[in-house]
Amino acid sequence: MRTVILAGGYAKRLWPLTLSRPKPLLPVAGRPILDYLFAGMPENTVPILSVNRRFADHFSGWLSRSGYRAELVIEETRSEEEKLGAVGALAHLVERLGIDEDLLVVGGDNIFPFTLGEFVAAYSGRTLVALYRLGDRVAARRYGVAEVRDNRVVRFVEKPGDPPSDLVSTACYLFPARILPFFSRFLREAEKGKDAPGYFLQWLLSREEIEAFVFDGPWFDIGSRDAYIRANLHFNGGRSWIASEAETPGSVIEESVVLGRARIVDSELRGCVVDEDVNLVGVELSQVIIGRGSDIRRVP
Repeated sequence: MRTVILAGGYAKRLWPLTLSRPKPLLPVAGRPILDYLFAGMPENTVPILSVNRRFADHFSGWLSRSGYRAELVIEETRSEEEKLGAVGALAHLVERLGIDEDLLVVGGDNIFPFTLGEFVAAYSGRTLVALYRLGDRVAARRYGVAEVRDNRVVRFVEKPGDPPSDLVSTACYLFPARILPFFSRFLREAEKGKDAPGYFLQWLLSREEIEAFVFDGPWFDIGSRDAYIRANLHFNGGRSWIASEAETPGSVIEESVVLGRARIVDSELRGCVVDEDVNLVGVELSQVIIGRGSDIRRVP
């Protein structure tokens, strides 16, 4: 079995935070997102880490510092417009590396309440997908949604107007080796959704059986400011995460994330992410990302 961690995106919804760093290396309660995935890897696994050219040096540096082992595979892209997309990246990897084994695929911006070892233990030889019990069918409209009977997926719909259940697809899949040629076939045949694994699963279900790994608990798909803040609050006991290097005299900081070397004086922040080397004086800010090096002061 081979393992692929997809980390080649550009995370535009988190700009300016991700203009100068890749999303999978954003710190959550002081640890990079990838650290949570690597810590739960099956024993003796050396995953393939699929990244883009723009941030390749960031990942190689992190691997050197962390002590984790991975095979770094670089897509020759430097922008959102050039990226291959999830299914395209998988087809590229299968062909480039000659992969002919069962394939565990994980999104590099997810933190799960289970380990990847536990997920692999549930594999029976059929395509396996991790499904989160969201508990809200209306909110499920934003996701790929599965209908499940006896642990088998019987229906899959990407972002449905009327979801058949509250079980939503997450970026954790295990594909048997016989499925791997289907990635490139899907890219040739599909009319839409070539960047969305959900559309691939919808297409695949008419050709192969898919089994469900249903879970609940704290799952974080870190694709927005709100999701990033929620993850930090969860892993920091419900409190704002404020880096030890930050200075916050006279300030009130609620449900926010403050990264290293920020200086926040006599200010109020709610629902904010503050990047490094930011200087804030006498301001009230809510629901924003403040980019690295910003200097914002109240004018007398």
